[in-house]
Amino acid sequence: MGARIDKTKFKTFAKEIVNMLNSSLDRLDYSFKKVSRFLLTKNDFNDEELEIIESMCSRFARINDILLQKAFRFMDIYEFDGYDMAVPQRISEAKKRGLIDDEMEFKYIRELRNEVAHNYATDYYTELFKEIFHNIPKLKEITKRTIEYLERKL
Repeated sequence: MGARIDKTKFKTFAKEIVNMLNSSLDRLDYSFKKVSRFLLTKNDFNDEELEIIESMCSRFARINDILLQKAFRFMDIYEFDGYDMAVPQRISEAKKRGLIDDEMEFKYIRELRNEVAHNYATDYYTELFKEIFHNIPKLKEITKRTIEYLERKL
Protein backbone atom coordinates (compact mmCIF):
# COMPACT_ATOMS: atom_id res chain seq x y z
CA MET A 1 0.00 0.00 0.00
CA GLY A 2 1.46 3.31 0.96
CA ALA A 3 1.46 6.19 3.34
CA ARG A 4 -1.63 8.17 4.13
CA ILE A 5 -1.89 11.91 4.25
CA ASP A 6 -4.64 13.33 6.39
CA LYS A 7 -6.53 15.45 3.87
CA THR A 8 -7.23 18.05 6.56
CA LYS A 9 -3.48 18.55 6.97
CA PHE A 10 -2.75 19.00 3.28
CA LYS A 11 -2.18 22.74 3.58
CA THR A 12 0.19 22.30 6.51
CA PHE A 13 2.30 19.70 4.68
CA ALA A 14 2.23 21.65 1.42
CA LYS A 15 3.36 24.85 3.17
CA GLU A 16 6.22 23.00 4.87
CA ILE A 17 7.39 21.62 1.53
CA VAL A 18 7.08 25.04 -0.14
CA ASN A 19 9.14 26.59 2.66
CA MET A 20 11.78 23.87 2.34
CA LEU A 21 11.96 24.33 -1.42
CA ASN A 22 12.14 28.12 -1.19
CA SER A 23 14.95 28.15 1.34
CA SER A 24 16.83 25.39 -0.51
CA LEU A 25 16.42 27.28 -3.78
CA ASP A 26 17.83 30.45 -2.21
CA ARG A 27 20.83 28.55 -0.88
CA LEU A 28 21.45 26.78 -4.18
CA ASP A 29 21.22 30.07 -6.04
CA TYR A 30 23.71 31.66 -3.64
CA SER A 31 26.24 28.86 -4.22
CA PHE A 32 25.58 28.84 -7.97
CA LYS A 33 26.41 32.55 -8.22
CA LYS A 34 29.63 32.15 -6.23
CA VAL A 35 30.77 29.19 -8.32
CA SER A 36 29.89 30.93 -11.59
CA ARG A 37 32.74 33.39 -10.95
CA PHE A 38 35.43 30.75 -11.52
CA LEU A 39 34.24 27.23 -12.35
CA LEU A 40 34.14 27.47 -16.12
CA THR A 41 37.51 29.18 -16.46
CA LYS A 42 39.59 26.66 -14.50
CA ASN A 43 40.33 22.98 -14.19
CA ASP A 44 42.26 23.03 -10.91
CA PHE A 45 40.80 24.46 -7.75
CA ASN A 46 42.27 25.54 -4.46
CA ASP A 47 40.78 24.38 -1.15
CA GLU A 48 38.56 27.44 -0.78
CA GLU A 49 37.15 27.01 -4.29
CA LEU A 50 36.59 23.30 -3.71
CA GLU A 51 34.67 24.10 -0.55
CA ILE A 52 32.41 26.49 -2.49
CA ILE A 53 31.90 23.96 -5.29
CA GLU A 54 31.17 21.14 -2.87
CA SER A 55 28.62 23.32 -1.13
CA MET A 56 26.91 23.92 -4.47
CA CYS A 57 26.92 20.18 -5.22
CA SER A 58 25.52 19.35 -1.79
CA ARG A 59 22.74 21.89 -2.25
CA PHE A 60 22.05 20.51 -5.72
CA ALA A 61 21.66 17.02 -4.23
CA ARG A 62 19.52 18.27 -1.33
CA ILE A 63 17.01 20.11 -3.49
CA ASN A 64 16.84 17.10 -5.79
CA ASP A 65 15.96 14.92 -2.80
CA ILE A 66 13.35 17.36 -1.53
CA LEU A 67 11.69 17.43 -4.94
CA LEU A 68 11.61 13.69 -5.51
CA GLN A 69 11.29 12.28 -2.00
CA LYS A 70 9.14 14.98 -0.42
CA ALA A 71 7.27 17.14 -2.95
CA PHE A 72 6.56 14.67 -5.77
CA ARG A 73 5.93 11.86 -3.29
CA PHE A 74 3.59 14.04 -1.23
CA MET A 75 1.58 15.01 -4.34
CA ASP A 76 1.24 11.39 -5.41
CA ILE A 77 0.16 10.15 -2.00
CA TYR A 78 -2.31 12.99 -1.64
CA GLU A 79 -3.72 12.91 -5.16
CA PHE A 80 -3.83 9.12 -5.43
CA ASP A 81 -5.34 8.58 -1.99
CA GLY A 82 -2.40 7.05 -0.20
CA TYR A 83 -0.69 5.26 -3.07
CA ASP A 84 3.09 5.66 -2.75
CA MET A 85 4.52 5.17 -6.23
CA ALA A 86 7.90 3.86 -7.28
CA VAL A 87 10.38 6.52 -8.37
CA PRO A 88 9.90 6.05 -12.16
CA GLN A 89 6.13 6.45 -11.74
CA ARG A 90 6.67 9.46 -9.48
CA ILE A 91 8.75 11.11 -12.21
CA SER A 92 6.12 10.26 -14.82
CA GLU A 93 3.40 11.87 -12.71
CA ALA A 94 5.56 14.98 -12.24
CA LYS A 95 5.74 15.26 -16.03
CA LYS A 96 1.96 14.90 -16.33
CA ARG A 97 1.60 17.75 -13.82
CA GLY A 98 3.87 19.91 -15.96
CA LEU A 99 6.59 20.07 -13.31
CA ILE A 100 9.23 18.55 -15.58
CA ASP A 101 9.49 18.72 -19.37
CA ASP A 102 11.42 15.54 -20.01
CA GLU A 103 11.56 12.43 -17.84
CA MET A 104 14.99 11.44 -19.15
CA GLU A 105 16.38 14.88 -18.40
CA PHE A 106 15.14 14.67 -14.81
CA LYS A 107 16.51 11.14 -14.48
CA TYR A 108 19.87 12.44 -15.67
CA ILE A 109 19.76 15.19 -13.04
CA ARG A 110 18.97 12.48 -10.52
CA GLU A 111 21.98 10.47 -11.67
CA LEU A 112 24.17 13.53 -11.15
CA ARG A 113 22.76 13.72 -7.64
CA ASN A 114 23.69 10.09 -7.09
CA GLU A 115 27.22 10.76 -8.29
CA VAL A 116 27.55 13.55 -5.73
CA ALA A 117 26.14 11.41 -2.94
CA HIS A 118 27.84 8.09 -3.65
CA ASN A 119 31.01 8.57 -5.65
CA TYR A 120 34.26 9.45 -3.98
CA ALA A 121 36.59 9.28 -6.99
CA THR A 122 38.37 12.54 -7.68
CA ASP A 123 39.77 11.93 -11.16
CA TYR A 124 36.74 13.34 -12.95
CA TYR A 125 35.41 15.77 -10.39
CA THR A 126 36.04 18.79 -12.61
CA GLU A 127 33.74 17.38 -15.30
CA LEU A 128 31.15 16.37 -12.70
CA PHE A 129 31.21 19.83 -11.12
CA LYS A 130 30.73 21.47 -14.49
CA GLU A 131 27.94 19.08 -15.46
CA ILE A 132 26.11 19.81 -12.21
CA PHE A 133 26.64 23.53 -12.74
CA HIS A 134 25.12 23.32 -16.25
CA ASN A 135 22.06 21.45 -14.92
CA ILE A 136 21.31 23.78 -12.02
CA PRO A 137 19.20 26.20 -14.10
CA LYS A 138 16.92 23.31 -15.12
CA LEU A 139 16.69 22.08 -11.53
CA LYS A 140 15.83 25.61 -10.40
CA GLU A 141 13.10 25.80 -13.05
CA ILE A 142 11.60 22.49 -11.90
CA THR A 143 11.72 23.69 -8.30
CA LYS A 144 9.93 26.93 -9.15
CA ARG A 145 7.23 25.05 -11.06
CA THR A 146 6.78 22.70 -8.11
CA ILE A 147 6.44 25.62 -5.68
CA GLU A 148 3.88 27.28 -7.97
CA TYR A 149 1.94 24.02 -8.32
CA LEU A 150 1.76 23.51 -4.55
CA GLU A 151 0.83 27.14 -3.94
CA ARG A 152 -2.03 26.87 -6.46
CA LYS A 153 -3.29 23.85 -4.49
CA LEU A 154 -3.24 25.79 -1.23
